Amino acid sequence: MTYASEKSLSLRLRQFAHYSLYWQLLMLVALAALLVIPLFFQAPKYIWQTPWNNAQLFSEWVLWALWYPGTLLSVLLVGRLWCGVLCPLGAMSEWASHIGMRVRLPQWVKHPATTALSFVWVTIWAQTLDVRDDLHSAAILFAIIFVLAIGCGLLFGSHNSQGRRVWCRHLCPIGSVLGVFSRLGKLNVMAKQPHGDTEGYRIDGLCPTGIELRTKQSSRHCIKCMRCVTPQKRGGMAIEVRPIGDEIQHIEQHAPCFSELWFIWLAPGLAVAGFVWSSSPIYVSLRQWLGHFALSHQWYTWLQPGPNWLMEQSSALNQHYLWLDMISIGIFMLLCALILAGLLALGAMAGARLLGHRHLLMSQRISEFGYQFAPMAMLCILLGLGSTLFASLKSELGGGERPLLLVLVGAALAFNLLHGQRWLRQQNLSPLRAIAAFSVLLSGCLCLVLATGWSIFPALSI
Repeated sequence: MTYASEKSLSLRLRQFAHYSLYWQLLMLVALAALLVIPLFFQAPKYIWQTPWNNAQLFSEWVLWALWYPGTLLSVLLVGRLWCGVLCPLGAMSEWASHIGMRVRLPQWVKHPATTALSFVWVTIWAQTLDVRDDLHSAAILFAIIFVLAIGCGLLFGSHNSQGRRVWCRHLCPIGSVLGVFSRLGKLNVMAKQPHGDTEGYRIDGLCPTGIELRTKQSSRHCIKCMRCVTPQKRGGMAIEVRPIGDEIQHIEQHAPCFSELWFIWLAPGLAVAGFVWSSSPIYVSLRQWLGHFALSHQWYTWLQPGPNWLMEQSSALNQHYLWLDMISIGIFMLLCALILAGLLALGAMAGARLLGHRHLLMSQRISEFGYQFAPMAMLCILLGLGSTLFASLKSELGGGERPLLLVLVGAALAFNLLHGQRWLRQQNLSPLRAIAAFSVLLSGCLCLVLATGWSIFPALSI
C-alpha cells in the first residue's frame, strides 16, 4: 500500500474511532439486551427448538457463533480494533479509571503470564457454568467479569485525562487471546520516528494500555483506539498495512516474549478440551476415578452441588453440577492443555538448538521458534471455543460441515508451514539444519492438527 493510501486509511480509521463512545454504548445496550431480555421468555426444552424460534437459543447463537469467533477472526484484518473502539467492557473500565484510586500496579499483575492464567481460569469456569447452553449462566459470567473490569478501573485509576486500561492489557481473558494473535494481523500502528531497542511501559502517556509509543515494536497491547495516530504530522504514530503473519515472520524485530509463549502453547489444548470433554471416554473414566477417590477418603463435599455462580445449577435444563464435576472438568482440561503444551515446548526447544545462534540466549531462541506455531494454534482455539458456530453449520448442512473444516485445517497448516519456512530461510542455516528445523516445525504443527481433528471428530474413542 502506498503512503497516500495508508494516510487516507489512517484518516478514515481516526474518524471511525472518533465515535467510539457511541459504538461502545451501542454494544453495551446490545449485550445487555442479548443477556437479559431472553431470560423473560421460555427456556429451551424440546429438540425441535432452534435459534430461530427460541429467544434464549438465539442469544446463545449470537454470542458464541457470531460474536466470539468473529472477534477472534477480526484480529487478522484490524488487530485489536474491537478492544479499542467497540468493547463495552474495556470502555467501562476506562471510564471508571477517571475516578479511580491510582493504586500502584503490583508486579504480578504486570507479568505477561497473568493474562494467560486469566484465560485459563475463565475458560474452565465457562465450562463448569455451561455458558454455551444456558443463557442464565452466561449472564452471571458476564456480570461478574463486568464488575471485575470496573473494579480494576476504580482501583488502578488514571494518572491523566486520557483514561487507563489496566484490565485490557493485563487481566482481560478475551484480550489475551486477541493480543497474542494480533501479531498475525494486517493492521499495525507504528512510530514514524522510532526510538530505542526495547519496548517501554508508561502509565501517564497518551496510550491507555501503557505503551511507550516511541519504542513500540509489537501489536499485542495495542487496542487500535487511534488516539496516537497523527496522519497530518511528521511525528507520532502511523497506520501500517502489512501481510498477514508478517510480525511473526520477523518476530525478532517485534519484542518476542517468552512468557507469552505459554499462552500459545496452553490455549489450544484448553480450547479443544472445553469442546470435547462431555463426549470423551477419558473424561468419564477420570470422573469415575475421582468419585471413587473422594468416597474412599470420605470427602462427601465433592458429591454436593456448588454455588450457581461457579457451576451450572439449572432446573429448567435439569443440569446440576457437583463439586466433583467442576474438579473433573478442570483437571481434564488442564491435562489436555499441558500435554499439548509440553509437546510444543519440546518442539520449540529442539528447534532452538538447531538455530545455533551463539549471540542469543536459549530462551530467546525458544521464543522465536515457538511463535512459529501461532497460525495453527489460532485455528485450534477458533474451532474449540467457536464450536457453537460449527454446530450451527452442522444443523444447516446436515453433517456436511466436516469437509469444510478439514479444508480450513489444511489451509491453516499450509499457511503456517509456508511462513515458518520463510522465517527459517532468514536464519541462514545450513541445508541439513534447515531440513531438521523444518521437520520440527512440521511435527509441532501436526500435533496441533491432531488436536484440531479431535474437535472436528469428538466422538473418537480417546
